[in-house]
Amino acid sequence: MRILLDAMGGDNAPDANIKGAVNAIHKIKAEVILVGKEEIIRSKIKEFYGKEIEEISDRLTIKNATETIEMEDTPTVAIKHKKDSSMVVGFKMLKEDEGDVFISAGNSGALLTGATLLVGRIKGIDRPALARNFTSL
Repeated sequence: MRILLDAMGGDNAPDANIKGAVNAIHKIKAEVILVGKEEIIRSKIKEFYGKEIEEISDRLTIKNATETIEMEDTPTVAIKHKKDSSMVVGFKMLKEDEGDVFISAGNSGALLTGATLLVGRIKGIDRPALARNFTSL
């Protein structure tokens, strides 16, 4: 399995996304591709782990994307104009079968818009869905 992870999406990005990917790579048998600003991702990995990404795992790689869709961005405008954003690049990779799943904690509206416009719907499915993690208290 090839997991495409939007390294730049979310309130605590890229730190939380990078740490989560490194943690996961040691627990799952999958390839994780961090999609985002390569220079920042490499710098953060060096800061957190004192290593280059290649030293952590050969199943952890980076796909450079120079732009980021922010939480304040209008979803359709962001998807159409930020062509090199981590989210748009991730969706294009998914559509071109360069990954099996795309995960983002970024702008939810842009995530649904990008999934619909760039990847497309599964035949017979009328609406996209969001997955949520539920925990019991």
